[in-house]
Amino acid sequence: MDKRQVRAFEAFAAESGPELLRVATLLTADPHTAEDVYQETLQRLAARWSRVDNPRAFCRRVMHNIVIDQARARARRPRELQFPETGESSDPRSADPYGAAELRPVLLTALGSLTAQQRTVVVLRYFDDHSEADVARLLGVSTGTVKSAASRAIARLRVHPELAGIFAANDTTTARKENRCSQPTKTPSAI
Repeated sequence: MDKRQVRAFEAFAAESGPELLRVATLLTADPHTAEDVYQETLQRLAARWSRVDNPRAFCRRVMHNIVIDQARARARRPRELQFPETGESSDPRSADPYGAAELRPVLLTALGSLTAQQRTVVVLRYFDDHSEADVARLLGVSTGTVKSAASRAIARLRVHPELAGIFAANDTTTARKENRCSQPTKTPSAI
């Protein structure tokens, strides 16, 4: 890479770094593994920088591939002892940083219960706010695959013991809003 390409790569990494690390954390459900995935993604991008047209799409695709490869490697290995997390930090974009700090470990555990493909689809579709067509294009699968993976993942998250209360609260709030909208309003002539 020449100096101009190095500056362009560094600018991209500085601008997109926090977003890419957040996506990696959601994909892996583990902050430490996410940092490794993020670093490896940037290394692969740096090696191909001059040939990459869309660095963000390239990074998302590479992260997905790395997570899939790691899941396959983990499936072949015996289980490892997991140490409890210490000190969670909240998402700085959250409106309620204290609530986010409480929800984050629960969310990461729930995302960890999904398959790698389901987790990738959920993260890209709902956390990274991509359309189904965008996710399909990024992952190289059909839109139907994205829809079915998202549907199965959401169904699995709805029954996850630690998230069940959150979904129940949302369902109750939605039902109340629907009841208010379906009740006839009293007009002054009816009173």
